[in-house]
Amino acid sequence: MYIDKEQIQKHVKTHSVRSNEDRSAVTILKSFLSTKDGKINENFSDDDKWPNTDGTFEFVSNPSISRAPEQNFFVQIKGTSINNFTKDGRFKYSLQSLGFPAFIANKSTLDPGILFVVLNPLEKGESRVFWKYMSLEFVYSINYLNGSVTIDFGPENEIKYSDESIDEFCRKLTEIAENHSFLTKLEDYPYSKNNIIEMIKFCNEEITQSIENGYILNDSRDNLSKKLLTKLDDFCCAVLLLNSLNAKDKETTIPIAWETALLDIKTKYLANFYKGIKYRGKIIPEEGQSERLMLKYYDFLWQIKEYLKKDYNIEVLSNLNKFPLEIDELDDKYNKLVAQAIDSVKKSNKKPQSARYFIQKKTTFYVKSKRYYEITLQLASIYASKFNRITVYSTENISTNYSIEIAYEESEINLWGVPIKIKLITNWKVSISPRCLNKLAKILEIPTKITSKHGEYEKLMNFLTSSGINLLQLIDIRDSKFSEIINNIYKDTNTNEFKKVLEKLKKYFSKTRISDGRNVIRYAIINLREDTLGNIYGDDKYGQSHLNYNQVKIDRQCYPFEKNPYISNLIKKKTSESNFFNIIDAAGDNNLDLYKPYFKIKNLIKNTGEIYFDTSSIASNEEIEQFNSLLDDWENREGYKVNIKENQVCIDSYEKTTINILKKLIEFSNNSNESRTEDNKKYLKECLEEIDDVKKQAIKNVFVKSNILLIYGAAGTGKTTLINHIARLSKNETKLFLTKTHTSLQNLQRRLKNIENADFSTIDKCTRKGVNLNYNIIFIDECTTIDNRTMEKFLSQINQDTLLVLAGDIYQIESIDFGNWFFYAKEIIKNKHSNVELLSTWRTNDKKLISLWNEVRDCKPLITEKLVIDGPYSRDISKNILTKEDIDEVILCLNYDGKFGLNNMNAYFQNANKNKAITWGVWNYKIDDPILFCDTKRFYYLYNNLKGKIVNIEKLENYIRFTIDVEIILTKEECEFDEIEFIDYTEKGTLIRFSVYEYNNETDEDAEEKRKKSVVPFHLAYAVSIHKAQGLEYNSVKIIIPKNNSEEITHGIFYTAITRAKKNLKIFWSSETMNDVIKNFSLNIKKRKSLKIIKSELEKQPEYEIYF
Repeated sequence: MYIDKEQIQKHVKTHSVRSNEDRSAVTILKSFLSTKDGKINENFSDDDKWPNTDGTFEFVSNPSISRAPEQNFFVQIKGTSINNFTKDGRFKYSLQSLGFPAFIANKSTLDPGILFVVLNPLEKGESRVFWKYMSLEFVYSINYLNGSVTIDFGPENEIKYSDESIDEFCRKLTEIAENHSFLTKLEDYPYSKNNIIEMIKFCNEEITQSIENGYILNDSRDNLSKKLLTKLDDFCCAVLLLNSLNAKDKETTIPIAWETALLDIKTKYLANFYKGIKYRGKIIPEEGQSERLMLKYYDFLWQIKEYLKKDYNIEVLSNLNKFPLEIDELDDKYNKLVAQAIDSVKKSNKKPQSARYFIQKKTTFYVKSKRYYEITLQLASIYASKFNRITVYSTENISTNYSIEIAYEESEINLWGVPIKIKLITNWKVSISPRCLNKLAKILEIPTKITSKHGEYEKLMNFLTSSGINLLQLIDIRDSKFSEIINNIYKDTNTNEFKKVLEKLKKYFSKTRISDGRNVIRYAIINLREDTLGNIYGDDKYGQSHLNYNQVKIDRQCYPFEKNPYISNLIKKKTSESNFFNIIDAAGDNNLDLYKPYFKIKNLIKNTGEIYFDTSSIASNEEIEQFNSLLDDWENREGYKVNIKENQVCIDSYEKTTINILKKLIEFSNNSNESRTEDNKKYLKECLEEIDDVKKQAIKNVFVKSNILLIYGAAGTGKTTLINHIARLSKNETKLFLTKTHTSLQNLQRRLKNIENADFSTIDKCTRKGVNLNYNIIFIDECTTIDNRTMEKFLSQINQDTLLVLAGDIYQIESIDFGNWFFYAKEIIKNKHSNVELLSTWRTNDKKLISLWNEVRDCKPLITEKLVIDGPYSRDISKNILTKEDIDEVILCLNYDGKFGLNNMNAYFQNANKNKAITWGVWNYKIDDPILFCDTKRFYYLYNNLKGKIVNIEKLENYIRFTIDVEIILTKEECEFDEIEFIDYTEKGTLIRFSVYEYNNETDEDAEEKRKKSVVPFHLAYAVSIHKAQGLEYNSVKIIIPKNNSEEITHGIFYTAITRAKKNLKIFWSSETMNDVIKNFSLNIKKRKSLKIIKSELEKQPEYEIYF
């Protein structure tokens, strides 16, 4: 592309005389745009005072929120009586002076320009107004050697004299302002190849010198990062420009270079790098934050180093390996072994396997100035669980949001004398399930039956693989580029079913369009997950569940997200918690600053456990009120409002649910049943079991002067035992046992003995509409896992005379959603008839182990001493991990990936199993492998977290059959219900058999049962996650905490992990990691400040008032 700056500047200097039609056009345009007073504030000129422009207007998209102008627009206003229309109704106008487009092209202003043409301005009532955005694409397409240009106006470029038309024009102005904020503000000065290479050389010298100085002076990583960050802008910019030059172009500009990089997977990192640098601007990050940015950019610099050497034979960043990464010795040894294995395998064109995976996590590591990737893949099936994951390695930066197929070779590395096979990717491609494409088309009301055998499917996947972009990025690029890409994809295909989908997405849901369902659709196409698409379409059996939208079929429950995706979740997803950057990509960041008070409070709640904060630490009163004004009635009812109370602020729902729950529990604690005294004494007298004094007192007092008993206690203190006694004491009364998860429920059910008149359920199931909770006594176990909203809903559904037993340990892992009620209940309901704390553990007789638990539980000062002296319980990470100390032993890990993640640790231990490996897909299974069942929706009785062991494996033509010894007693009828084969009873439980089948049908929507049976419903359990181990116990527990996981080990996670052991406990970590983890344990002062406020709020409430 060549831009003749000289010709452009000549036109800028020209001056065109205004005609009577032009003057009348200004008057007509003022009357058209004044219908939306407050959005468009014009400053048009009736006289030709400024060459080539006719004034400006300020644009305010939403005056009710803020009257501050979002964008200033320069305008030229022309009038004409020449009705030059084509047969298809398009208006052609000849612009006789190129001064205005030249003014924009010359960057005489950084504001965007609009050309208005008023047809028939002198004829009253016959005038029509057309407009054209002077985009860089348009102004650079003009041949400035000519004196004029013909402009084509379609129906979309006409402004009619109506509110609806002006609204549409304002919507388009909003889009122009958004686009203008990045691409059009990039410098568009034309750079030659010589200029660019000189820039690269100069920047390279500065960067390498800074690294060398930092290395010699032993500078801190944060200080060195601060210095480097200031030097990266020009360097990245120069490489970006060099990449966009091709044989026919002598010059390029930054906007074109950025888009060129974005559309190629090999250089997409350059576009992301430059966008990140521009986002940071000139801001110097706070202390300790520069190195966090630099660690991300470090990977980009390695890619630039390799790219320039390979494509241009330019050597740069020769000392990049001297940037301090703080890699420990063990990491370095392992990385070298993996790198050696990867380098020994040649890349091939071997066809990828048919199984699809999502990229769950990607970690970069470096060996001898070469970059490698460790990638965690998640099986892409709606019936797969998070345990259906594998770890693979690659030298290629696989960059896509979508599912992929891979080809791989296996290689062997030897760590600590133990051989282990690793998978090395040799080929890959994007492979979106056709089910997802067809479901998206169904939402858009376009009937399709795409399969992977369609030529258009293959061409689309090839494009997504080579470009690395997602469908959202595709529909957001320039119209001309989009058309070029679509034409290339479909030029040789026999079908074009999905082309209609892509064109509809572009027409109605690109960032320049405002259509019903916009936020939902744009978010969905970023990742194209089958479960998300299914939830969005919903179940419309009765034709009433869809929103009344014109272009899409979307479930009504999507409306909160569509209305406000920043704070509301998409149907059946936690989008507001985990996918915020995707939400910004989909919905934009307009007015995002207005939500900062809400986001800041939510983040502080997560980090501190408090719910009240000083107003001054959050925002001004005006900013908080401004956020509240954004909320509609539904959002206010749901509790998104930020409350201001004196000098404190809180989120309404967090406060209300907490107080409502506590108020209700207090009411239960104030009821008395004196008649139960004798029954309690009788039970204690007749009970043949040994009961300790604390439990005796609790049984003696239970339900006498209170309708509630709160049971607090650490792991193994006998909470379940006390529940069992209370249940047997009340044998003639109807009972309901509740937990949060099915796993916890099965554990509870298995440990309770001789219980009559009882039902068991998860609390979520019981809080659905229409569920009968008319029981005499309701027990809830593991209360810390139950969030406030669920508990509030539960309490609203039960009778006031229901008896409640609530048990849990406030020091273990807390609920995923916000749940503070059980902690506060302990501090507020403290009388002996309502509250009992069990302190003596029965899980172990080891006094030193109990002493360690208590020290950690209360964050006392001798944790390190007890770990070092009493056990010792700590070991360096070494091959001792692999030495089995007990048959009933487990390895606990925090994550799935990494050399000491679940995937690798299970592989290490399985390798020691000398039985023959049977391969199914990418997984290996052996007889005697310990397993845990997953929640795959296939079985009812083989519940999530059920222990088992593989007894036999038979691999047949299109299925694999497992014989499993499960640690549960199953009847033949229960096996028949789950469609599994009952074989016999064993010492530990039941011997069963079932099969897993191959299944690849991509279009059969009625094959759900077959799809469930195609996923292996368990995972290896030599090692399990700490979270999954909650509620389980083992004779021997080994916990692995590598350095890279130390920041994620909270007090609750650590305490949960160490209390799984009955006899032996070993924690494998370095001395530095142990110190860092323990130092991060804060004393249990969380929630204390809020506790005082909550108590004062409860004291204000009249005793008779009920909050449900």
